[in-house]
Amino acid sequence: MIRLKTIHIEEFRGIKDLTLDLGGKNFGLCGPNGTGKSGVVDAIEFCLTGSLTRLSGQGQGELSVGKHGPHVDSRTAPEKAKVEITAYIPSLGKDVIIARSVKSPKQVRVTPSGGAEEEIVSSLQAHPEFALSRREIAKYIITPPSQRSTDVQNLLRLDRIGDLRKALNTFKNNATKETRDATGAKRKAEQDLKTALGVDTLKRETVLEKANEHRKRLGLPDLTELTPETIFIGAVEDEKEDEGGKQSALVKSVALADIKALTESAAQDEPEALSGARSDALMALNTLKEDRAALTLARQHGFITKGLEFVSDESEVCPLCDTPWESEALRAHLEEKLISSDAIGKILKKLDTDFQTIEQAVKDRIADLRIVANYAKTLKPAVATATLGTYAARLKQILTTIKDFSEDHAQLDPAITTMQDAWWALPREVQALLEEIRKAVTALPDSSAKDKAIQFLTVLQERYVRLIEANRSAKESAQRSTAAEKVYDHYVQTSNDVLEDIYDAVAKEFTALYKAINDDEGKFVGELKAEPAKLSFNVDFYGRGTFPPGAYHSEGHQDGMGLCLYLSLMQHTLGDKFTFAVLDDVMMSVDTGHRREVCRLLKTKFPNTQFILTTHDRVWLQYMKTEKLIAKSQLFGGWSVEFGPRIWDDHDIWTEIDQQLDKNDVPRAAWLLRRYLEYIATVLADNLRAQVEFRGDGHYDLGDLLPPVLKRWQNRLDKGIKAAAHWGNDEEKSKLTEKRDESNALTAATYVEQWAINPSVHFNEWENFESGEFKKVTAAYKLLLDSMRCSNEKCGTLPYVVPRKGSSVQLRCDCQSININLKGK
Repeated sequence: MIRLKTIHIEEFRGIKDLTLDLGGKNFGLCGPNGTGKSGVVDAIEFCLTGSLTRLSGQGQGELSVGKHGPHVDSRTAPEKAKVEITAYIPSLGKDVIIARSVKSPKQVRVTPSGGAEEEIVSSLQAHPEFALSRREIAKYIITPPSQRSTDVQNLLRLDRIGDLRKALNTFKNNATKETRDATGAKRKAEQDLKTALGVDTLKRETVLEKANEHRKRLGLPDLTELTPETIFIGAVEDEKEDEGGKQSALVKSVALADIKALTESAAQDEPEALSGARSDALMALNTLKEDRAALTLARQHGFITKGLEFVSDESEVCPLCDTPWESEALRAHLEEKLISSDAIGKILKKLDTDFQTIEQAVKDRIADLRIVANYAKTLKPAVATATLGTYAARLKQILTTIKDFSEDHAQLDPAITTMQDAWWALPREVQALLEEIRKAVTALPDSSAKDKAIQFLTVLQERYVRLIEANRSAKESAQRSTAAEKVYDHYVQTSNDVLEDIYDAVAKEFTALYKAINDDEGKFVGELKAEPAKLSFNVDFYGRGTFPPGAYHSEGHQDGMGLCLYLSLMQHTLGDKFTFAVLDDVMMSVDTGHRREVCRLLKTKFPNTQFILTTHDRVWLQYMKTEKLIAKSQLFGGWSVEFGPRIWDDHDIWTEIDQQLDKNDVPRAAWLLRRYLEYIATVLADNLRAQVEFRGDGHYDLGDLLPPVLKRWQNRLDKGIKAAAHWGNDEEKSKLTEKRDESNALTAATYVEQWAINPSVHFNEWENFESGEFKKVTAAYKLLLDSMRCSNEKCGTLPYVVPRKGSSVQLRCDCQSININLKGK
């Protein structure tokens, strides 16, 4: 992959014109919500892939890159919205320029073009997962096993495994249905042949006996064996024709047997198998009706699961309808809705089995009616069969209703009505018509012995051939079904074996990464278990067993797990090609006690990966700097629709203030200084563990922060002096005393000048100050802060107390040029 060196953004999303110099190294982007950080992430994704996750996917409605990618002021000029990235390709040792415009999002301009550079840029489009946002963490942690399987396999580029498994499963299911239908057709063909022969049991000897009995009347030799190719009757001379000049298709004895079989069967009680299936199906449908909400949830399972992914702790609204919701309550509400899905699935599966039994019985009845209707049409004069047609239509509606419910479970009431329909017993009008047809057939003149033999053998041939064909079809479909099931089972087993090896390796790496940032969970272990279409994920909870992450672990730990699992998956997928990743506000829920560990994890475990990290927490940014995770950073101090993000530069703030003063813009300079001091005071308050008065709204101004910070700084120096005295380290004591005196003087100077800040920010009395006067204010604070920073240019960090909790032991900087012992005897 690549490492980003620079990115230039014009008229894109909320950014008017912005250039960032990332230097090909880890980069931090910090600013309050709504200042443009996500716009930079969007720009990176757009330039590398041509798409924008935030404007696509479920729930995004009419949003699109073309319409909503450009800055709002350039929405009619998409050609102005463009992003250009200069990147370094480690595998080639070369730079490449990647440029893309919203006007033609699918066209990327790569310089140099036509070579390996272009191929690598093209491959980036197959890995859009290089960017991970906080809302996407849930899809690896708090998500159903089936959805996790899909998401993880997509990230591992193993989605074809799931696709092929689904295809094989569909083929297996279709083969099973074909076998079931073929078996039903075979059973019906057997029954029709038994009816024609007038026997209860179908045996080879019986078939030959009946056939030979009629063959004798035609002077034909006896048949000695029964094979699939057996011909019961061939050409017969002097065959009589009826008055219409055509051999009658009706065999009186067989017709009467068919009518009798239908009438007597329908007169008996409903078969136990059919009755049981219909009763069970009706009970299941009523259960679903009573808990229609659960059925709806089963139908909406995927929709709800996707909705969970978009729940954001920052928006506090439903991501689908914008109704105000507290994020945790909304997440819990949606997760509760998923609970009944498995139970509903079992009910639906049992329903499908019951429906199969009912469908086969209905199809058999329709076939019997069709046979009798053909007899009625053959009679002279023909008997009207409209009544049979009406009854057959009623039966066909049962099949249609079952099919409709199977495709759309909302068709619940029609299915219940259908299962209540006692269709087995023949309606009176149908019984009357069957009796009329029976009498008409009975009244037919008896044929000669020869004609009877011809007619019987003709019917026997037709039904025997149909049975042979049905038997062959049943065997072939059974073989296909068996083969399909074996192929599917073998594929599932083989793919699971392969996936288990992959997941075991990922789980092992995940465990190591998570333990690295949570050293209080020494026995922690993570487990990934592959099943067909599922991926279970369980983690240890302080040696009490393994459970899903959401069972006992806090949200902060879950976010940490999501990050570790993502990194493990990316490492396994890309190996040494994992050179670039964007982590968009993904670590905000990690508790403060493990922030340094997260920084060290990224720095030490992934030294060859360039991380671009966004955060709205300046303390997080300071941790990244303190731990040397990021080499460079950019602060966004605000945003406006006219100008986009307001840039803060940690190193050039003094230069920028001087520039404003050179323009005699004291109000602007005062605003810059105050905002910067609020930022630095926040960092120092955390570094020094200053005793700041708590505010429930979390909003602290300069007056809340700076006095406690300076007091704590003096206290730390005093404590260091006392510790040096305790240990008899006179040189250290003298050095610290000198530093304390200097600090006292610098602090006193800032107190003298503080009068100049607040009025210049909060009132309009700017004419009372001159540039020269305000430069003294700036100089006082710069000297004070410089005295606190490490003097090593390669370090330059602000000091911090270690450990973060408990008794303070040491005040140090990253390079330990500042290394003040705070622990006495």
